[in-house]
Amino acid sequence: MLNLVPSRFRGAGRESGPRGCGGRWLLLALLTLVPSGCATKGDLRDLQGEIRSLATQQEQAIRELEALNLAVQDTLRGQTDALFESRGDILRRLQALEQELMTLQELTGQNQRTLQAIRDLLEARRPALPPVRTEPDTGQIMDVEFARPETTTAGGAQQMYSAAVTQFNRGSFMTARRAFQQFLEEYPNHELAPDARMYLADILVQENRLEEAIEAFLEIPELHPTSDRVPEALYRVGALFIDLEDLERAREYLQRVVDSYPDSGAAMLARERLEEIS
Repeated sequence: MLNLVPSRFRGAGRESGPRGCGGRWLLLALLTLVPSGCATKGDLRDLQGEIRSLATQQEQAIRELEALNLAVQDTLRGQTDALFESRGDILRRLQALEQELMTLQELTGQNQRTLQAIRDLLEARRPALPPVRTEPDTGQIMDVEFARPETTTAGGAQQMYSAAVTQFNRGSFMTARRAFQQFLEEYPNHELAPDARMYLADILVQENRLEEAIEAFLEIPELHPTSDRVPEALYRVGALFIDLEDLERAREYLQRVVDSYPDSGAAMLARERLEEIS
């Protein structure tokens, strides 16, 4: 009879299904053996030992599950923190890009205003050109290289100056230089003499003879100190020194424009260039 009990015991264990149900199965077997009077003390001790072993395994499994749960939670927290940090970093980069874009737009606007001011300044110093005189018989336009006004009156000076400007605007710089030099030789004190010297200096700039251009611009405040071209000439000198990378002398002339001619258009440009090289 004792041999039959373990057989039923094992069969019931297999039919009980999951291992987690083993404790209930052993308890049921114990309750079955005790009333029958067939179980010995050794059988009871073995059964109790197995029960304790199963209980220990169950506690260990629970601890392992709890540890695994904590590890999963830590992983989720780490991933969540990393996600929030990544989102914050992306937002900060977007804000930095927006700020850089606003700065770029502002600088673009300043450059456009500066260019427009330069254009206005250049247009202001170039008077409207009168019609070029034509020969009454032939109707041909006079060539400044060969035709000269026959009169030395103010009208003749204006006509000679206008013809020189025409050659400059055509890009005929050699012809324009000779015409402006001729004008200055015949009319050194004419009101258009500072303008003629500005054109001569501009021709030197076009030829990339910057140091000679600086000397030519400086002749204007020296020879025509009361001319309204003086602020522009001094500004052009400062700008050329920037091109020559002589910032100390550039600041000297630009500051001179700001201090001596604060209300001029050249002073506005000089302030901007001073900010750029400060």
